[in-house]
Amino acid sequence: MRNLLVLLSGLIMLPTAIAADGTITFNGSVVESVCDTSTQLQQASINCYRNGVNQVQTIAMSQHKQAMPYQLGTVSIETVKNHANLKIVEVTYK
Repeated sequence: MRNLLVLLSGLIMLPTAIAADGTITFNGSVVESVCDTSTQLQQASINCYRNGVNQVQTIAMSQHKQAMPYQLGTVSIETVKNHANLKIVEVTYK
């Protein structure tokens, strides 16, 4: 029984030991910068920089959902219940 416990405890630690070392090599860029979002009274501006080009898209607060520049995702704008002057802006990346 004791030998079985030693064997099982060794097997439990095996994945940790295997994943503890190694080399990962990346070529190029790993992460792109996120889009900047700014809000004004009646609109939100989405500013995205990709491949050396800056693109700005303005979304009216009255619109519910719209695509982001470069098809990077969507922007949703919702009014908070019982607070017409408060909005929730949700940015979802693909």
